[in-house]
Amino acid sequence: MPKISVIVPIYGVEKYLKEAIDSVLNQTLTDLEIILIDDGSKDNCPQIIDEYAVKDSRIIAIHKENGGYGQSMNIGLAKATGEYIAILEPDDYIDSKMYEDLYSIAKQYDSDIVKSCFYDNLQTEKITRISRMWWFDYIPENKTFTINEYPYFLNYHPSVWSAIYKREFLNKHHIRFIEAPGAGWTDNPFQVQTMCLAEKINYTSKSYYYWRRLNENPSKELKDYKIPLLRSEEIHNWLNKNKNEIKNEDVLAFLYKREFAYIKTVLGMDKINDLKDCFNRTKELCLKMDRNIVLHNENITKYEKRLYKKCLINPQIIWLFEQYRLYRKNYFQIHINRKEILIRLFGKEIINKQ
Repeated sequence: MPKISVIVPIYGVEKYLKEAIDSVLNQTLTDLEIILIDDGSKDNCPQIIDEYAVKDSRIIAIHKENGGYGQSMNIGLAKATGEYIAILEPDDYIDSKMYEDLYSIAKQYDSDIVKSCFYDNLQTEKITRISRMWWFDYIPENKTFTINEYPYFLNYHPSVWSAIYKREFLNKHHIRFIEAPGAGWTDNPFQVQTMCLAEKINYTSKSYYYWRRLNENPSKELKDYKIPLLRSEEIHNWLNKNKNEIKNEDVLAFLYKREFAYIKTVLGMDKINDLKDCFNRTKELCLKMDRNIVLHNENITKYEKRLYKKCLINPQIIWLFEQYRLYRKNYFQIHINRKEILIRLFGKEIINKQ
């Protein structure tokens, strides 16, 4: 049995794929099973995968018709034989010590999950920046804990790839990915289920994973308003089925906080092709939340409470505000400080001094 099975779901990323695979092959922990899953790529990804499989016996190459990120992950989970499971997205890469360090922690504490911090690797036409993302320093690094003790983990980016998971734990609770078209934000339900059901979570503040982003604004990255709303609805359905086990108010509060961020992202999109349906789905999502927790839990901010109340009345209020903010930013913007002066009118920069 290999120590870690690394699952890499692949689609249309030939530009970055070799860097991703090489970062796994260069791991100081060599007892790995590497499962490369071609999700019907139309570029050179299939050829790249086969070339690597010939070179290294640890690599398992799988080719299939396009079915989305979640389906690829589930095929990988069914194929995996490792003691622990790791996830690498094919346009990212990892530090050479990642799996050795996380596996060492896992063996020391018999962890269900070992979670690490990561790097935000932002690469746009105007910005190239790598910044370290981490959680609060007072999360313990020398003992196991549950999500009930540190529920704010659920408020942050799912980052399911900056962790390893005991395969026996995933199978015991039948944890798999939602199978939706494309990427589909299917990491959200997976993160909630794993974190809520794990009895032994361990954390390290060290960062190993380089998460590549090609767009600074999440609203511009989002192509379909339904995606985050559907994933949130599925999470609520799962919570209802497991309400006897998951009833910690702070856990729910931090889940709601993330959903408020997603609502703001959706309503800040440049184009929503069915506003009525979008508003209805947003309101329905808010109705699924526990009103008492939203209005009285100290972890919910005043802004989030106002957002919740307005969405219950009519989400169009928030949408109009976001559209006005977007319009003002794109067509009339004045920004002055000691380092720069920027004046933009009707989408054109009049003055830009740095």
